[in-house]
Amino acid sequence: MTQRPAPEFSRAVPVESLDDGETVIDIEADADERAALARRFGLLALDSLTAKVGLTPVDVGLVRVHGALAAKVTQACVVTLKPVTARVEASFERLYGADAPEEAAGLITDADTEESPEPFTHGTVDVGEAVAEQLALELDPFPRAPGVAFDGFSSASKSVGDTGDAGPFAVLARLKEKSK
Repeated sequence: MTQRPAPEFSRAVPVESLDDGETVIDIEADADERAALARRFGLLALDSLTAKVGLTPVDVGLVRVHGALAAKVTQACVVTLKPVTARVEASFERLYGADAPEEAAGLITDADTEESPEPFTHGTVDVGEAVAEQLALELDPFPRAPGVAFDGFSSASKSVGDTGDAGPFAVLARLKEKSK
């Protein structure tokens, strides 16, 4: 079994420490954690990462985690490679359950959503890792500097050598006409 590396932004909350109501935690990544997360997600920089996370026991062995995160990230423009700074704000919700996946599968409370709980890790819920994972989901997969457009496909298709409409369907239409 392969050991997973330790999370860069770990904030483990023991499930036993949770009250019957909601427990709210404010977390913030320090400079070392932000640098490690920037490497993990391929960012040029992660200038800030904060979150407010609520944990609520919802059933025996189940904890619902919901939160909101805010981050300032710098990514490389996919066209120019220049730095692109963005503010990321997002909310999330997750369900956590028993340590063993086979035990957790039997704890699904809402059959309509078919939401399987994520397993506890040694009796804890790592809200920092949940925030980091949500940040990764919210990042722009194709960041662009302001005013930059990607025209790689249109210039490549014009190199076909025809002076008219050189889109792929236009080329196919001309081939069809030639074959008649």
